[in-house]
Amino acid sequence: DLVGPEPEAAPLEQMGLGWKSSYGTGTGKDAITNGIEVVWTNTPTKWDNSFLEIL
Repeated sequence: DLVGPEPEAAPLEQMGLGWKSSYGTGTGKDAITNGIEVVWTNTPTKWDNSFLEIL
């Protein structure tokens, strides 16, 4: 398995660092995500309330 224990069950020295991954470097292009990332706004470079409309 490429993903370690959930952060709460990890050893004390790893708590607060998220899920430990042994896939490649574990960061950047080798990061493992849950796949439910969402679009927070349709216009990320413009300040408006579209975030609240999307919710």
